[in-house]
Amino acid sequence: MRQTSRYFSVMTDAFLTEGGTVDKFIGDAVMVFWNAPHPQPDHVARACRATLAAKAAGERLNAEFAAEGLTPFVTRFGIHVGEAVVGNVGSSERMNYTALGNTVNLAARLEGLNKQVGTTVLASEDVYLRVRDQFEFKAFDAVIAKGMTKETRIFELVGASA
Repeated sequence: MRQTSRYFSVMTDAFLTEGGTVDKFIGDAVMVFWNAPHPQPDHVARACRATLAAKAAGERLNAEFAAEGLTPFVTRFGIHVGEAVVGNVGSSERMNYTALGNTVNLAARLEGLNKQVGTTVLASEDVYLRVRDQFEFKAFDAVIAKGMTKETRIFELVGASA
């Protein structure tokens, strides 16, 4: 449990530094969103910067884990931008401030597609179109992600533009 907590700590730090709202931990995944509860005009760029920082932090942490004889984490990221229902969801016994909808689902599907495509960070075309002048991307063919009905062009987020 200590190793997992260290992992979540470095991931969370990267996301919080860029103003992300850390929603929940699901298994070894972290769900984060931007632009709520407060508007962030540059939320897509923030998400990309945070993801690149989290990726780098994860690589450094995995080197520590290896030196300690621990199994490294395999970290993959999915980034999408769009409309979502954001607010307190739950029952009178337990509430959670969260984001729901197809936007969230597609981000999760992109994360899962990384293994199939051989990448670490996949972003949707909507992300690419908003920040392509600030970051480097590698284009892939369009896919129909699991549970979706229309094709989505996918892009690997490679790094920040020079």
